[in-house]
Amino acid sequence: MKFQSEAITMWFDRRLVLRQSPIQGIGTFTSEAIPAGQLLVMVSGGLVFTSDDWQAGRVHVEAEMYNQETLAENVYVITPKVFNYYINHRCNPNAVDMSRSPNITQYIAWRDIEAGEEVTTDYGIYGGATIERCGCQSSLCRGRITPNDWRLPELQQRYRGYLPWRLEQQIYQPMADE
Repeated sequence: MKFQSEAITMWFDRRLVLRQSPIQGIGTFTSEAIPAGQLLVMVSGGLVFTSDDWQAGRVHVEAEMYNQETLAENVYVITPKVFNYYINHRCNPNAVDMSRSPNITQYIAWRDIEAGEEVTTDYGIYGGATIERCGCQSSLCRGRITPNDWRLPELQQRYRGYLPWRLEQQIYQPMADE
């Protein structure tokens, strides 16, 4: 598969604001109530490069201002850090990333979100995060978040249909083949 840089398109719900978070650093909050199912953030496209491009100096960006994701082995995409970068972890979240492609981020409200509430997602369902001591204080807190939490049957059941496309394929494809 060939990857290439694409124009970055960003859309954010007008009811989102950034401010200090009791969970971690800066967080994304709502200024008004947002009903379940509504789109919160959508970012598509980005600057695609390889490790060789970076080491050879062909990529000139202020790295602290960008979020980097892996597209394939030795292929990366970066987008500016905006609202989606500041969505903190909570074991009982109110938002999920419904992206079905590696070059798009699309958070929706998973449940109703109250005015002034912090927008959160469960990092454990994306297959990449480690949090040694979770501080979310949710009644569903797992204490520790690992890149393999998505394998937990209770999380697969809770988030069925909302897991990242690549993980849903790994979980449910074998069942379809049987």
